[in-house]
Amino acid sequence: LTRGSIEMSYGAGMPGTSFDRVADIYDETRGGERRGQHFSDTLAPLVVGPAVVELGIGTGVVAHGLARHGIDVVGFDLSVPMMRAAVDRLGHRVAVADVDRLPLGDDTIDTAYLVWVLHLVDEPSVTLAEAARIVRGGGRIATITNNATFGPDDEIAPIIDRLAPLRQIRRDHNAVAVADLPGLELVHDGFTAWDEFEMTPTAEADAIERRIYSSLFDVDDETWERVVVPVIASLRALPDPDRPRLRRNRHPVVVWQVTAP
Repeated sequence: LTRGSIEMSYGAGMPGTSFDRVADIYDETRGGERRGQHFSDTLAPLVVGPAVVELGIGTGVVAHGLARHGIDVVGFDLSVPMMRAAVDRLGHRVAVADVDRLPLGDDTIDTAYLVWVLHLVDEPSVTLAEAARIVRGGGRIATITNNATFGPDDEIAPIIDRLAPLRQIRRDHNAVAVADLPGLELVHDGFTAWDEFEMTPTAEADAIERRIYSSLFDVDDETWERVVVPVIASLRALPDPDRPRLRRNRHPVVVWQVTAP
C-alpha cells in the first residue's frame, strides 16, 4: 500500500474510528516513537514465530519499534488518517480492516498483539476470539491495555482519576484481559517496565480541553461542566503549573497461548 492507495485496501468504505479526528496530533500526545520503542521492548521477547500481526496498528509506532528487534509486522486498523503515518513507517504492510473481521484465514498467524485496543471495541471477548481464530495452535495473543499505574509521587494522576466515571466502560473491558477464555491458556500476566516522561500540568489541562483522549470525544455539555471542568481547573491550580513533572507509569501486559484444536 501507498499513502494514496490505502483507502482502496480491504474494508474500504467501513466507518473510521473516532481517532480520525486526532490523527494529526496522536503521536505527539501519546509518546510517539519513544512509547512505541518502550512497548516493543516488552513485546519482543513474548513474540513467537515469523508471522506477526498487530490488530489496531494506528500510526505504527509499536510495529516500527519491533522492526528494530528484527520482527516484521503486518497491521490492520479502521482509521485511514492514522494509518497514513503507519504507511510512512512500515510501507505496504498495513491495511484497513475491522479487528473483529480480519481478512486472514484460520490458523495463519504465529503471534497477534493488540496495544491500547480492548477498551475501544464493542466486546473484547469477540475481538480476542477473532485473534484466536487466525493464530495457529501454539501461537500467542498478547495485549497491552491502557489502564496505566502511575508512581506514588505523581501529582497529576490523582487529579486525572476524577475522570474515572467517563472511563468506567474501559475499566470493565480491561477485566476481560485476565478472564478465562475458551481456547486460550494464560502464559504471562505482568506489566511493561516503568516508563519515564515529562509533562506539565498545563499541558495535561490543554490536552483535556482539546478532547484528545477517547473517553472525552463525545462527552455531553452537562457532564463536561460537572466532571471535566473541575479537573482542568485543579490541574491549572497546581503550584508552578508550567514546570515539567517527571512522571512514571507502567501498563498491564497479558499473553495467552492458543491451545491446539
